[in-house]
Amino acid sequence: MLASDLAVVFDGAGVLYAPFRIIKDMERGVTKRSRISGITCTERLKSGAMVVLKTRYEETMAGEDDSKFLSALMKAEKIENKVIYKTDVISDEEVLETVLRDKTVKLGDVHETVSLLRRCDILPILGIGLIVDMVKGTVRYAIAGGINLFPGTLRQLKELRELDVQTFIASGDRIEQEEMAVHLPDVPQANIFGTMKPEDKRDLVRKLKDEYKVIMVGDDRNDYLAMQEADIAVLSLQEAADRQKKVFAVADIRINDISEITGIVKEILG
Repeated sequence: MLASDLAVVFDGAGVLYAPFRIIKDMERGVTKRSRISGITCTERLKSGAMVVLKTRYEETMAGEDDSKFLSALMKAEKIENKVIYKTDVISDEEVLETVLRDKTVKLGDVHETVSLLRRCDILPILGIGLIVDMVKGTVRYAIAGGINLFPGTLRQLKELRELDVQTFIASGDRIEQEEMAVHLPDVPQANIFGTMKPEDKRDLVRKLKDEYKVIMVGDDRNDYLAMQEADIAVLSLQEAADRQKKVFAVADIRINDISEITGIVKEILG
């Protein structure tokens, strides 16, 4: 087969870049950097959902008073947000209504998480997420997330471009095409997708299969559906995570470093 007939879809956090998370436990009042993913935090709740705010902190939140409720700002500014993961049979509408009724998270809580995040070695891209406890009807965790590319990421993407392999990014993080393309010059801007839930990733892979043989490179349970749909599923173990057995079971190949993808592609191409 021709290299141009092959597409590689990468998840973001844990695959192309290392995630940095500052999580505030609103119930305990504790704010700290955590290696535990938002997905893991969500799954610890009996009925939980993770929401990402589709806005830039600097544009809509940075100048707001500490005492103002985040939910009030979201309503006033019509801040778009999206459910990217949930553990129960609950509608996205129920989750978003709960977020907009919340009287737990104030802008001061968001400012605190962002202030701690900015002390980390990250790219100038950050996102705000919320984890909702649907049993209690309130936000349990507020998260500020940042990223930094793994050492081999840029070289890997350049090698794929030089081979004429099509590359795509399907991430649950708040990454915008024009914002991320600056840092990933070898990925076409139109091929970068952020705030994707598991079904979105699966649908992208399904669509690409009409034109390409598709490799899906994921690292966690939110990539499971896309890995299941792909022609070849690659599980990245570069970042430590609490992975479910089914994620290992669906993987055709396991890698410990992003740089291993070129070898896999060349073997497929013969």
